[in-house]
Amino acid sequence: MILRQFSSNQPYLMFVLPFVNLLVFLPCLFGYTVPEVPQQFPFDIINFECVLTPWLGAGIAWIVITLGAILFNWVYNRHEFHSGPTFVPALIFSNLFIVIFLLNHSITFLFAQIFLTVGANRLLEVYRQKTALDPYFRAGFWFGLAALCFPLYLSLLPMLLVAVIFTRGYNFREYIMPVAGFVFPFLYCFAMQYLLMDNWNFYLFKRIISLNSNDNWMIHSYSKLSFYVLCALSLLFSMQSLVFSGDRNTNKNRNSKWIIVFMCFAMLGSVTAGWLFLNQLIIEGVGLGLIFCLSYWYSNYRISLFAPVFFYLSVAISLWILIEQTQLIPVFQW
Repeated sequence: MILRQFSSNQPYLMFVLPFVNLLVFLPCLFGYTVPEVPQQFPFDIINFECVLTPWLGAGIAWIVITLGAILFNWVYNRHEFHSGPTFVPALIFSNLFIVIFLLNHSITFLFAQIFLTVGANRLLEVYRQKTALDPYFRAGFWFGLAALCFPLYLSLLPMLLVAVIFTRGYNFREYIMPVAGFVFPFLYCFAMQYLLMDNWNFYLFKRIISLNSNDNWMIHSYSKLSFYVLCALSLLFSMQSLVFSGDRNTNKNRNSKWIIVFMCFAMLGSVTAGWLFLNQLIIEGVGLGLIFCLSYWYSNYRISLFAPVFFYLSVAISLWILIEQTQLIPVFQW
């Protein structure tokens, strides 16, 4: 029922999203105390300020998730992943990132997803253009901003080079421009800190590589474990559907699909980097790549019997996490 409505050409459904995203305020209404968020990355100070004022954090998250859902839906429809306009991508974006915010309370991670969306739009514009220097530089710049907010996304840089090789013939300048764009945000950040700060202490990771800790496998509640397992299975089935589907199998459509697959593998690389550098499995790092795949899978829900089942399971687990965050039910520890 829900998928059928959002898969149809009914733009007024976009007005539902701001009200759905108001769920981020629900824990605040029940007096839920936001736990202190560890400052692992340079701009995590933003998260610390939002933790001190939960209503401020929820308000910023509501704005960012709502605008991000609208932007992502526009990008998805603009590049014609579906045979007609669909509003499933906005719904999936809102649902997934509401849950992720309730689990990690990270505003900077939400901003990173906005930057990734803009960068993916630029990257998908490259197909069969005579000159691609400007789109590649802009794509690299937005991906670099995402990596600045969430440094595990440094894994996106090799993906940019793979995308250049896959979509274009050999042109040395087209290999340089995405790398230059990716590096620019870091250069600006270094320069600003050097000019405005008293100390030169810019870091990306606070820890060193370690393979000896078992803490990274510890999940604190059944709901969180269920969410991560569902994300992993959903990515597996939806990516398979994206790659092997035969509908609208034009060259441009195939090119766009493979770029999304490359993004998914790069984001899986960020999860691996989190395990190596931070001793944590940050599964939500695969967020935007998963949403691209799920949007395609759920928009074509008639093709697969599993898609509606996984969608309603995700809704049920999201509600479970939301109720758990309001402390209406206890958190079961392992």
